[in-house]
Amino acid sequence: MKKYLEPAKEIDVFGEYDVIVVGGGTAGLSAAIASGRNGAKTLLIEQFAYLGGTATASLMININGFRNQVEPDGVQTVKGIGQEIILELHKLNGLGKSPYQQKEYDIEKGELSYSYCVDPEKFKYVTLKLVHEAGVDILFHTYFSDVIMEIHPLPKGGRRDLKGIIVENKSGRGALFAKVVVDASGDGDVAARAGAPFWQAGPDDKALKDNIMYKISGIGEAKFGSCRYGDSSVVWGPGGVWGRNDAWEISRAEVKTRLQIFEHFQEILEKNPQLKETGAYLAETPPLIGIRQTRFIEGEYKLTADDAITGRRFDDVVAISSCAIISYYGYRRYLEHEGYDIPYRCLVPKVVDNLLIAGRCISSEQQPYESHRAMAPIMAIGEAAGTAAALSAKENVKPRFLDVSRLQKALIEQGVELRR
Repeated sequence: MKKYLEPAKEIDVFGEYDVIVVGGGTAGLSAAIASGRNGAKTLLIEQFAYLGGTATASLMININGFRNQVEPDGVQTVKGIGQEIILELHKLNGLGKSPYQQKEYDIEKGELSYSYCVDPEKFKYVTLKLVHEAGVDILFHTYFSDVIMEIHPLPKGGRRDLKGIIVENKSGRGALFAKVVVDASGDGDVAARAGAPFWQAGPDDKALKDNIMYKISGIGEAKFGSCRYGDSSVVWGPGGVWGRNDAWEISRAEVKTRLQIFEHFQEILEKNPQLKETGAYLAETPPLIGIRQTRFIEGEYKLTADDAITGRRFDDVVAISSCAIISYYGYRRYLEHEGYDIPYRCLVPKVVDNLLIAGRCISSEQQPYESHRAMAPIMAIGEAAGTAAALSAKENVKPRFLDVSRLQKALIEQGVELRR
């Protein structure tokens, strides 16, 4: 590839914070809320003009994983901020019936079932409201561009201190400094730029492929749709493509799937003639294809298939996943227990300090990833990362050396379920 030497130049410093969260998806918004509520001066960076990530920008509106889908399901494994969001949506009549077979729990008593479909517009409103009320600064229409590093030559390769990030937006290119950065980009962009080791699954690893979702409205009383809200349903559109971390590959995936959408919709009409009678129409395509997996950042511990299948417990637990492993084994492999622990060490990347990982790119093998990738446990992981970041910043300690018992105490006080 040809190279161009970009001239050096001074750039503005946009701000200095205790905690910066990169990415406003379900992990990032949960991290930002938790950080702000724990008294840290917090900034949230997001490329769109709303929060939710895959849930809104990709119209993947089914939020699942609040407990095991099958018995044993007596423990609601995700509470905290994730539960708060669902209860707020319930007040606004913003929940639809889940497409999954599941035992229904009494939401009026604050008990959540395995999964819920959400109205994406009400989800945008509720999450923005909670982030705003937590005192978090928000930079919409902003892209993470690069990292600001301080490298210490130590034996065994040295360690890198992340001091801040560089972003791009309508104000230009600017620097932002933070005591702790939470990488909630989904793709581990910050960690990768900072030099943290990572791996990516390919076809031989049975990696999940990407699809585009779209919304059909005007359904009326037709018996159609698996995740309905109001007069609409979101459906799985064309897919089976690879987005990955390359702009060209992502663009090709977007082009391929979007050019197939209207043909796909016509096939749905032919298979469901009642939709023609109701006047159903293709109402909305999302701004982003549903990218399911890219990088996994190597952490101080890597979750294994055995951890998930046996329901392993860890002393440094900060979240729990009880979701099925959805594809790896060729069938939906439900857990025969009420969840496995996600240890704090999976959020702490090797080599790089002052950085925590939140979301689907935490340190994990493919099999457990297919469980904790669901948005309910992702929100729990985000809450843990945001709380840890705030505590680290306030106590002036690197996240790697944070007292985990102190973090667990704070999470439990916030209503998080850790089974301690």
